[in-house]
Amino acid sequence: MNRLSLYITLLGALLFFSGCNDEWKDELYTQMVSLKAPIGNDNVNVIYLRYHPQGEVIYKLPVVVSGSKTNGRDYDVRIDVDNDTLPILNREIYSDRADLYYHQLPASFYEFPSSTCHIPSGTNVELFDVKFKFSGLDLVEKWVLPLTIMLDPSYTMNVYKGRQKALLWVRPFNDYSGSYSATSLYVYFGSNTTSYMTANTRTMQVVDENTVFFYAGITEELTEKRGEYKVKCKFNDPYEVIELVDNSTGEKNGLLEKRGLLELSAENPLIGFEVIGTPSYRITEEFDIDRPYIVKRNFTLTMEYKYQDYTSSESMLFPYRCTGTMTMQRNVNTLIPDEDQAILW
Repeated sequence: MNRLSLYITLLGALLFFSGCNDEWKDELYTQMVSLKAPIGNDNVNVIYLRYHPQGEVIYKLPVVVSGSKTNGRDYDVRIDVDNDTLPILNREIYSDRADLYYHQLPASFYEFPSSTCHIPSGTNVELFDVKFKFSGLDLVEKWVLPLTIMLDPSYTMNVYKGRQKALLWVRPFNDYSGSYSATSLYVYFGSNTTSYMTANTRTMQVVDENTVFFYAGITEELTEKRGEYKVKCKFNDPYEVIELVDNSTGEKNGLLEKRGLLELSAENPLIGFEVIGTPSYRITEEFDIDRPYIVKRNFTLTMEYKYQDYTSSESMLFPYRCTGTMTMQRNVNTLIPDEDQAILW
């Protein structure tokens, strides 16, 4: 290579490398604000919240500033109720099946301590408080609180796939709520004692901290008249509590077995609800064999009652007798301090 060619090569390399800089240190994207409320299979964001005696609980909704760099300025993100999205979602998913619609949570059951979420410089995620007030909320319907980021010239909203919105389906829970297997709760028609029917599951919804409700017998949980067949089930304080021991060491392992009585009742006199005998419950705990940090809490409810179906026909009543057990297993991850996240729903 002659001297001129060498000079040209060195000059080209100098120009090339002088054009490079640490561009990875610069912001690669437009910083935008969004709500972290991922949509699940139900087309909404399901949130499980512990029911407290006063019926009030604070939910902290994450508000995010996206980008490749740490946020470098203060944001005051305005958040309010979105009154438009839920009706559109209902029509798209359920068409004219209005009995399956999500219902917007009435304003009396929530409040915002502040209408804005302040995100300081140096922080990419802050939490927006929503206070829910569940006392008196009838969970026959599916209650959703739809929220949205409000337009403001001081920030850019992330509108990709609706990330400026949050459709919060609130699911209060207590110690006894959840989906129970009902295949051992036999439902007999009239005086029949041989052939029976069963429902696969019965969902226990919260009434208060010690009470749940379910739908009587074989009542479809999605039927339009389901609310007429609500049965309340109150768990009284246990009359027996046994501290369990480790079979190998003989020492107490922190697990319990509880036995107690149930109180069954129905508010609707038209279903002719009648309790037979003394309903009871048994709750036992055990460690998962493969995952010893998981506690399996097993519920067994024993009951017998009668009710009648008065909505299937305008001229006839259909009497039923239900007897047997319902069972549920609730798995709890003891390594997670937040109870709503520790329960493996």
